[in-house]
Amino acid sequence: MKNKPIVDKANNSTLGVPHARRRMMAYFQFSLIAMVFVLVFGIIYAVSLKKEQKNKIDYSSAELIQFELPSDDTPVVVYETDKGTFKAVLFPEQAPEYCEYYKGLVESGYYDGTYVFAVQEGVYFMAGAKNSDGIDDDNTDKSEHDPEKSKDLWPFYGAVAGYGNKKSLFDPTIQAGSRDLFIGTIDFTDELKEQLDSASDNEKLNNAFKEKGGVPNFSQQYTIFAQVYDGFDAYEQLLRAAVVNKGDENGKNADIRPTESLRFTKVYLSTYGENKNDEFFSVTKSSQEEQ
Repeated sequence: MKNKPIVDKANNSTLGVPHARRRMMAYFQFSLIAMVFVLVFGIIYAVSLKKEQKNKIDYSSAELIQFELPSDDTPVVVYETDKGTFKAVLFPEQAPEYCEYYKGLVESGYYDGTYVFAVQEGVYFMAGAKNSDGIDDDNTDKSEHDPEKSKDLWPFYGAVAGYGNKKSLFDPTIQAGSRDLFIGTIDFTDELKEQLDSASDNEKLNNAFKEKGGVPNFSQQYTIFAQVYDGFDAYEQLLRAAVVNKGDENGKNADIRPTESLRFTKVYLSTYGENKNDEFFSVTKSSQEEQ
């Protein structure tokens, strides 16, 4: 009986029992910890699922307000850069908290002298950092804001989004901070157009992406708060700026810092009435026919 407990007759005890009991207690403690982890992750998953359902976007009712003619009093941000000047209209009704925060930074002169610190050729550039490598320092505004997502704001070419860190280890939601993501476009191949059509029944929205350009994969991922409408020569130069290392065909080992210093020399607020470009604000014919 190899596993039979040893009986200590002198002390009237079974020597194997305390050892077995310790093993049982250790197993019980481990099981309890595992149960707690399962419970915690279950709660987190349930909360995330509920939040996802609450924030689910109805694509069918999306409007193309980024291409609607603004009123003269619509706020505009003017970006003077090393490559020229471009301008963007703000959407304070759709992203009120972030627009208020952003306007405060602009009015304080925060963005004057900040850097473009990352460029994915043609697809996007990132800017608003106090250092050319994008690393924080003591002068960096580290505020983070919950994302404000609207069914009427989409990552078309020229859209501007607030960019920050993930909310937490268990919540991958991207916050909106002082840095910004300036969106370019991907190449809309025939295959990609078919995928776009199969992903959404909103032909008006799909056609706008095909005709205006943009990055559909960014949809509802960031706080889009502005749309560039003027100065695309300068904007395109920033989107096409040379980088340290593009990496391989999959982008592996890439270093997408610009090879030259690219700055926002001056950023200030104005209005559309003072910076008109009505030509931009028209959706192309096929998109209009879907409205």
